Amino acid sequence: MRKKPELYTFSGVKEPRGHLNYLEELKDVPFEVKRVYWLHNVPEQQTRGGHAHKTGEQVIVCLQGTVEVVLESKQGETFTYTLSAPEKGLYIPPMWWGRMLFKDKAMLLGLASDEFSEADYIRDKAQF
Repeated sequence: MRKKPELYTFSGVKEPRGHLNYLEELKDVPFEVKRVYWLHNVPEQQTRGGHAHKTGEQVIVCLQGTVEVVLESKQGETFTYTLSAPEKGLYIPPMWWGRMLFKDKAMLLGLASDEFSEADYIRDKAQF
């Protein structure tokens, strides 16, 4: 069965001193985290992504601002998500073409199932 994107809500504690959210691999994300990356200082209305992963899985979390995410399957199925709360994470399975629009000084944290490998990327949509 083909995996689909899914929105997760992470556990947390809200108190006057601030909010704390957390996740644990294999419990709150469906894979062992092999790489963590973050995007920040992205110009307003800048689009990122524009690729798919052959085997890599990801969970992305918008820590600040807003990121609009559009995911498309090879079959043409489309999912659109607006990430604007750090307690929410979007699971992106392999073979979903993704693009992200950054707004409001957005900062994005990514958790990946694999170490970086250019061979895992499909960057030409015609080859997708």
